[in-house]
Amino acid sequence: MQRKGGILLLLAILLTGCVQTKTIEDLGIINTRGVDLIEDNQLDTTIVIFKFDSKKQEVSKIVFGKGNTIKNARQHASYHTRFQLTPGAIDLEIYGTEAAKKGIMPYLDTLNRDARVSDTMSLAVSDTTAKEVIMSGEKSGIPNTGRYLHDLVQKNIKVNVIPRINLHDFVHFYFDRGRDPVLPSLGVKDGKPVLSSLAIFRDDKQVGNIPMKKAFYITMYNQTIKDLFIEIPLPLKPFAKYAYNMNKDELDNRQFYTLLTVLNGKNKTKMTDVQNLKFQTEVKLEVSLMEMTESISVKSQEAIKQMEKEIEKVVKHEYEKLLKELQTLNADPFGYGTIYKANKSDGKLKRSEWRDKFPTIDVDFKVNVKILRHGMVP
Repeated sequence: MQRKGGILLLLAILLTGCVQTKTIEDLGIINTRGVDLIEDNQLDTTIVIFKFDSKKQEVSKIVFGKGNTIKNARQHASYHTRFQLTPGAIDLEIYGTEAAKKGIMPYLDTLNRDARVSDTMSLAVSDTTAKEVIMSGEKSGIPNTGRYLHDLVQKNIKVNVIPRINLHDFVHFYFDRGRDPVLPSLGVKDGKPVLSSLAIFRDDKQVGNIPMKKAFYITMYNQTIKDLFIEIPLPLKPFAKYAYNMNKDELDNRQFYTLLTVLNGKNKTKMTDVQNLKFQTEVKLEVSLMEMTESISVKSQEAIKQMEKEIEKVVKHEYEKLLKELQTLNADPFGYGTIYKANKSDGKLKRSEWRDKFPTIDVDFKVNVKILRHGMVP
């Protein structure tokens, strides 16, 4: 037994000696990558890398590569560097608008097959090209563009502005069916990268965008949200008797804005009629009233109830309008398809089946708003 143990130990030492080792100074670790579709269906990649020098200092660099595949483009980029590029730490991958419209599943499949890539990596698209977004960060003097873009996306996920959808989530929605993914869309404003909108996908193809101020309606549908600021426009006329120093005859077409903090926001959906594709979605919002653009007294319970009622009307209208927009795009980020599938006798749903049915579904939105606090407003 001792002799066998000695042989195994010797083999382990010899085999270890055969493994090719690389020091961290030999590697360029890819942090963020932009993927753009160019002429002849080639890929143009913009790669932000971390490079460590001998003093263990982290340096950010940007390199470029072209190819017919992601890996070929990475190899092409490595021709312009003295170190080996490795995707082992990609935090964010950005797809230019042309690539996103054509379909990003081929790129995600490549990522999914690479054991070095985390399935929790973030994904985003660009209003223009991924290269333009990344280079705008570099030109504006941002020290580490890759980390900045990743933190920009993650910050807005943490505060519930946009829903969290990573590599694993996107692939899951694509294959599971019944719910379409969304991704943050990055743009350039005043020469700097910004979060500009929420990109809507049908399967793996981008088919539209919704503005950031409406993104929380999708976020809240699929998760509970807290501590989110939202701005809601309300008509002035219902508050005529609570308004200070206003001509009551001039309120018909005027509106004002309320700034609310969502303390607790959630949705619950059930299918009420499988045959006729009818759903009911209950929206519950507990909010704190932070600010108003007009002087309106909310000291009385009557005034608070009126404000809750008007906010409910706006939220209901926004959900109904958003659903119509999504039905026109035939994209279902709400996930009504998953509820329909769960109510089917066989529990199955073909991709083409839901594409035929989703534009015809009917949803009754029931909204309940409670103002729990109104601070120091009049």
